[in-house]
Amino acid sequence: MFLQKLNALFSAPVAATRPDARAAVAELLVHASMIDGEMDEAEAKARDRLLKEKFGLSDSELDRMVVDAEAEYEDAVDFYRFTSAIKDAYDRDQRETVVEMLCEIILADGTITGEEMNMGWRIAGLLGFDNREWVMIRKRVEDRLSA
Repeated sequence: MFLQKLNALFSAPVAATRPDARAAVAELLVHASMIDGEMDEAEAKARDRLLKEKFGLSDSELDRMVVDAEAEYEDAVDFYRFTSAIKDAYDRDQRETVVEMLCEIILADGTITGEEMNMGWRIAGLLGFDNREWVMIRKRVEDRLSA
């Protein structure tokens, strides 16, 4: 009996721990909008607009994606599982778009905290961009938003 239970335990399918790329992007944007401990209206609006534009979501699809992403945010201990899903699914140009989206979220409220800057830099690095590229992407988004 014990051996049957043990065999069943080791032969049971392992649940996927990596989100799909769309969910991973949503989870990173939710994280970015909440990293400073507050999510103001500008951050929420930017997040929702970016997700709708990127994925062509209806309002109900957006609501479901954000609810799911917020639940994942509560359980997240690192960024690797999200960024690895994005790296596997997206080419470099698409990953750069994700970093731009991230920058837009952290710039939405007009203030960049140390936590936001560190998170953006770390995620950009995990998505394959060095520090110089991160600064260039962030500057490009800052210029676009201030125009």
